Amino acid sequence: MKKLFTPIEVGKLKLKNRVVMTAMDLSYTAEGHVTDRVTAFYEERARGGAGLIIVGGCKIDEYSGAQQMMDISDDRFIPGLQRLTGGLHRYNSYVAAQLFHAGKYAHSSEIGRQPIAPSAIASKFTREEPREMTKEDIKRTVENFARAAERAKRAGF
Repeated sequence: MKKLFTPIEVGKLKLKNRVVMTAMDLSYTAEGHVTDRVTAFYEERARGGAGLIIVGGCKIDEYSGAQQMMDISDDRFIPGLQRLTGGLHRYNSYVAAQLFHAGKYAHSSEIGRQPIAPSAIASKFTREEPREMTKEDIKRTVENFARAAERAKRAGF
């Protein structure tokens, strides 16, 4: 248990301890934008001493998930994300983004279109059959992940 609160190096990261908060979707956003409620939730975990906080469920495109999930699919979301990461860095916590695409688990009622996935196999969760991704869909999704990663870096993750 003593080691839990000792510093550790993970690659180039020098974490103040080994306490990691894993990713989860809070659904506290306003149409994908960071809210005060989102910021307060994560800052409380940083204040409590977490060395690394993984912000979960950051949508990479319009097929990725529900409207209330955090969104990183466009530059307009960066200012809120910067406010969030800046608040966590104040407590000496590193912060990472879980880039997210729901695939066949997306609900058409929430994303406003038929979900896409590698195969047209219905989700046991939603009972919906997604549209099988075309090569163009796959290429676009890979590019969207890359753009989301670049935005995450600019936002301070």
